[in-house]
Amino acid sequence: MFGSLACGAVLLAGVPACTADGEVQGPDTKNAGAVSEDLVALVRKGVDEGQSGDIEKAKETFEQVLALDENNVLAWYNLGYIAQSRDQIAQAIESYDRALEADPSYKPALFNKAIALESRDKTASISLYRQIVDLDDEASTAYLRLGFLLVDEGGEAEARTAFEKAVRLDGALLESVPEEYRNDVDDDSDQ
Repeated sequence: MFGSLACGAVLLAGVPACTADGEVQGPDTKNAGAVSEDLVALVRKGVDEGQSGDIEKAKETFEQVLALDENNVLAWYNLGYIAQSRDQIAQAIESYDRALEADPSYKPALFNKAIALESRDKTASISLYRQIVDLDDEASTAYLRLGFLLVDEGGEAEARTAFEKAVRLDGALLESVPEEYRNDVDDDSDQ
């Protein structure tokens, strides 16, 4: 389920990391005009390849993006997504970390890294979900997943609050809330 992110991206991120004036973000902006157009075109190409199912070609394209801009958030994120979809968790985490080095608040990388860490390091995963909801208090899926981890860690009251927030933001998530929390969450979301 890691492809459906709290901030709305699906499959592969296709929105270039640009500034308000359309320039690609990154440390090297000397040749921003040509490089920017090339990077945007390459990112779009990689996304299209990934969405059409040619994952190997998409991977190669995102690697080409990194050859032009080693700090490209979207290329690192998408390489992480590809690795995670192949159950190459260590490689996925490494790619998400590189994306987060370039943009520490990039929610898709935070979210997918949190998912990748859920079974390996619950404390780190909880911390990432908290960071996401601090950045976006409408991240319903992050609240839901945070609630699951808090239940596992014995944080019942805090889990209940996370489930309440998730359901308040997206009522369809109620069916995903563990049964023992549904009545309380449902009662609270009706108020």
